[in-house]
Amino acid sequence: MIVARMTTDLPRLVISAPFGNYVQPKGAVATLGTFTAAQRPGRLWRILKTVRWYPRLGAWVNKIGLRNPGIDWLAARVRAGRIDASDKLVSIHGFVPDDWWRLLDAVAALRPLGVELNMSCPNVGEIDWPPTLFERARATGVPVVVKLPPVQFELLLREALAAGLCRFHCCNTLPIPAGGLSGRPLKPVALQCIRRILELVQAPQRDALRIVGGGGVRSPSDVDDYARAGVHAVAVGTKLFHPRYLFSASGLEPVRARAEELLASRAAWLARS
Repeated sequence: MIVARMTTDLPRLVISAPFGNYVQPKGAVATLGTFTAAQRPGRLWRILKTVRWYPRLGAWVNKIGLRNPGIDWLAARVRAGRIDASDKLVSIHGFVPDDWWRLLDAVAALRPLGVELNMSCPNVGEIDWPPTLFERARATGVPVVVKLPPVQFELLLREALAAGLCRFHCCNTLPIPAGGLSGRPLKPVALQCIRRILELVQAPQRDALRIVGGGGVRSPSDVDDYARAGVHAVAVGTKLFHPRYLFSASGLEPVRARAEELLASRAAWLARS
């Protein structure tokens, strides 16, 4: 049952969406999605048109904009036994309240390991959320992870905490005119986001916090920096842009091993609180 999964130790490496759709190494938690209520076609074209690598900055920029086959696609494949969601996070994003309610109902039926509320994709122009979103997400009974933006996240944090949510992913890509910026330049911003959360949240809520830290995680030394900031798990994303990860995830092993070494003594990051 899901309660058993929620109360045991879990892997300390999270594969961020959309990479978790393709890269699912043993010893890591893959995040599927991000799924929207309706299909948003054109992913391949948007990748070819907007994804750019800036080697001097160690940064990726993209403007993919949550292109995905829609939540019904995932539900159909779970029902057919083609995808097992029970050991994975499912990332969702709604554009209007009815989208969020439909997505939450679908996720509740799928019973995944957890649901990630992607609150801040910079490429879709949607920055608001329904006032009761966090309460309704919690009411599904599925563990909830709130993926925060790297800037102006404090209102989101307060409302999620007020609804009893305590799991956060810090953080999403950094909004710039060309799209979302990720990679090395995001790391100091994400670390500051984590430190700010720990400043804002006081005991006893602080004891219940579970933080996934992500942004520029490429090597074991990056895991060290996030561990010092106070995370319970680390997330890898843009490192996986390299096509070799479609065939082998062995390049992630040093990061995974370091995350397990440094974070294994902490309370399970998806534990019931």
